[in-house]
Amino acid sequence: MLLQVKKFSGKLLLPLARKIKRIPANVITSLGLLFAILTFFSFIFNILFFIIICLFITEFFDQLDGVVARLQGPTKLGAFLDSTLDRIGDFFIFTGVILGGYTKIEIGLLVLIGAFLTSYTRAKIEALGIDNLYGVGLIERTDRVPILFIGSILQLWFSTSFWWTMVVLAVGTNFTVLQRIIFAYRKFSNKEEIQKKD
Repeated sequence: MLLQVKKFSGKLLLPLARKIKRIPANVITSLGLLFAILTFFSFIFNILFFIIICLFITEFFDQLDGVVARLQGPTKLGAFLDSTLDRIGDFFIFTGVILGGYTKIEIGLLVLIGAFLTSYTRAKIEALGIDNLYGVGLIERTDRVPILFIGSILQLWFSTSFWWTMVVLAVGTNFTVLQRIIFAYRKFSNKEEIQKKD
């Protein structure tokens, strides 16, 4: 993973998470989706200040809900909602970039495909017996919004920043999918060979 956001956010957010641990993690997850939708409208109306603020808050809630969930004790419903609402949030954010005219539709679609397949491959591989795929791949979900956030700040000075950011995401997310396909092939091929020998 490129930015290793999740690696550092847990420690930074833990004191706050302890103070608000009575708030259900699912509520925090829902707030993340709300701000992802607000990000969509900020892109549509081309309000860069609100794009920056909403992207930051979206990522903040996305990281915070995981820390709070670990303190409360993870649940299957929480895991389902977190993954599902994150995908909906991705759709709104990147569709907003496309419809706001910040990138070509072809690049935007490549980002959407890469983003959804990155999450799908992780879910499928873990469902097939790998405990945790975290860290496998160049750009994970926890990297995508921060990269776009950095691009939004650079947009203040460089008018093509969003365009190049989406190119980076298009290449990076789909490369991540390829990495996970190769990872799965190696892992599951080895397991099948071992089972045949047994």
